[in-house]
Amino acid sequence: MAAEQDLNNGLEEQALPPSGISDAFSGLADQSVGEIYKGLEIPRTLFHYTSAQGLIGILGEHKIWFSDATFMNDGSETTWGINLVTVAIDQLIADKPAEEKDAGEALKIEVGRAMEALQPVIFCMSSRNNLLNQWRDYGKDVVPYSIEFDVQEFEKWGGKTFPIFLTKIVYNYSFQQKLIRDLLTSIYMKTIELRGSRQYFDEEEGQRLLRGAAVEIVSLITRFKNSSFDAEEEWRAICYRPQVANVVRKYRSSSLGVVPYYEWHATDEPKQLPIKSVTVGPSPYAQVSDLALKQFLADKGYDVPTHYSTIPIRR
Repeated sequence: MAAEQDLNNGLEEQALPPSGISDAFSGLADQSVGEIYKGLEIPRTLFHYTSAQGLIGILGEHKIWFSDATFMNDGSETTWGINLVTVAIDQLIADKPAEEKDAGEALKIEVGRAMEALQPVIFCMSSRNNLLNQWRDYGKDVVPYSIEFDVQEFEKWGGKTFPIFLTKIVYNYSFQQKLIRDLLTSIYMKTIELRGSRQYFDEEEGQRLLRGAAVEIVSLITRFKNSSFDAEEEWRAICYRPQVANVVRKYRSSSLGVVPYYEWHATDEPKQLPIKSVTVGPSPYAQVSDLALKQFLADKGYDVPTHYSTIPIRR
């Protein structure tokens, strides 16, 4: 977990809402999350792919658009991790006594409730620039762009409208299964320890423990994504829905139609976002688009280099 702590400077602890009910399992997810970063070199920069409309909104107003995970291009965004947890719980309780099977079934329900309550609000980036699949996604009948963010400056950018943390996304199915099994095993062993010599927990205490366990599970599985999207090499900034409860919800157009987003920006100086460059996506007019981009950036106070992709996509 050390790599992520260095990267996030403790922001994750601020972003994840405490259960307010039980902290018996608090921190157990960190053990599994730490496995994600073992031997991993943290990128110094990350790239956000966007449309011309997105570029104007982000750099023109110095505001980052966080989207509700419900409305992303991955249709399994909000169900993938829950399905993995369901399978893992079924495997864990298969040979357990009836009361433990009942607890497992209750935990599955509670994880679904916790995911709904803590639904991630996210800003997606990639560890690589000039990715063909990203240009295809964002370049349908328009010129796409890639904004390069300085990771350390992104984290230090002060006076934000809501707390966030950065995380690497895990695509490998076997690794996802292992991380969930490890966390569920830790939760199970902690539950046995808490129960001690008692036969069972009373109903109120049992509910507190279920909810506390569900929060830990959700904090892990919001880092998982369907392996079909692994070419994106995604990192993302995450906030949980309760943290934007008092933020004005706005709307933008997307392939899904009208979708909501939340603006994350500095509330003190400097207003400019910590970017290092901007790349124009593949286009037969890339050089002209690059010239216009330079003027736009200069007018908005950004003194950064620009590039344009030479990938030969025909439109």
